[in-house]
Amino acid sequence: MKNIHPLRFRLTDQRGAAVVMVAVAMMTLLGFAAIAVDTGYLMVAKNELQNVADASALAAARQLGAIYEPMTYTEQQTYTCDPGTIIPVAQNVAQKNKAAGKPITIKDSDVVIGRWNANTHLFTPTLDQPDAVKVTARRDTGSNGPVTTFFAKILGIDTADVAADAIAALTGQSTSGPGGLDIPVGISAKWFEPGFCNQPIKFYPTGSMEGCAGWHTFTSWPANASKLRNIMEDMTPAVPTFESPEAVAGQTPFVFTGGNVASAFDEMAALYEAKKDPATGEWETVVVVYDSSDCSNPTGNITVLGFATAVITGVNGPSDDPAHTIFAEVKCDNVEFGRGSGGNYGTKGSIPGLVE
Repeated sequence: MKNIHPLRFRLTDQRGAAVVMVAVAMMTLLGFAAIAVDTGYLMVAKNELQNVADASALAAARQLGAIYEPMTYTEQQTYTCDPGTIIPVAQNVAQKNKAAGKPITIKDSDVVIGRWNANTHLFTPTLDQPDAVKVTARRDTGSNGPVTTFFAKILGIDTADVAADAIAALTGQSTSGPGGLDIPVGISAKWFEPGFCNQPIKFYPTGSMEGCAGWHTFTSWPANASKLRNIMEDMTPAVPTFESPEAVAGQTPFVFTGGNVASAFDEMAALYEAKKDPATGEWETVVVVYDSSDCSNPTGNITVLGFATAVITGVNGPSDDPAHTIFAEVKCDNVEFGRGSGGNYGTKGSIPGLVE
């Protein structure tokens, strides 16, 4: 009987050790639970904040596009933005959304107006001729309060700061609605190399680097000089009887005439005279950019890649003059009604997209 008591003590010691091990294991499991549950919850909160930032940035940039739409090209180039016309738009959208169960208020300082460089993917804050808006949505001590944790409290972590930001910008125009094009001419994508802004181009004669363009009959087949003349005659009146069709970059093919269209030069000259500004002699218009790797005269169905703004400055010579020429200049930073996310040809759509 004397040997029983030591055994009993040993069994009691083991049970005590098991209790300690279970307690340690439970703490470890609770730690993992804290990490899993709270990390997941914070990720959900960040996704919700991202949605708020995305929606707010898009709404603010759309407001910017709407401001540009009625302006002339010259007015757009000298536009200085009033933040009071943009910031409230972002804030109003944010307040209609929640993150981690709480409506989001965005501070004025978290709405930044600026310019987006499509080549370098850099955002620069500025109020001079801006084309982008950056919005940051937060749940932290300074804005909306931090997110409260669940199990992480066991580890001494009661709250966590979460934030997300987004940039929406007016990018290359990718759509032109019915009636959005008022001259049946296009420029080859070959012509658009670095430094193309404010550079001269000839719309007639074509077929060379300085005349890297071509004439089309929109989507009407077959394309020939006679049909081209009829289209321009119908586009010339103060109330045109011809409406250009909708065009979508990367999808819509236009029918190009190819060859020499000198017989339509008088109609070209009449269209210019009807559309030009009497004070300056200039005609600002949007033309398509077509898919081509050279400057040869385009012929047949060719896909539209985007849109460019051209200012036609002169039409010289009658149709029987071998030197007749149409002079133009390609401009940049022009905003036209239409969607963005198109090619970088200097003309931007007024309906923005997320770029970051």
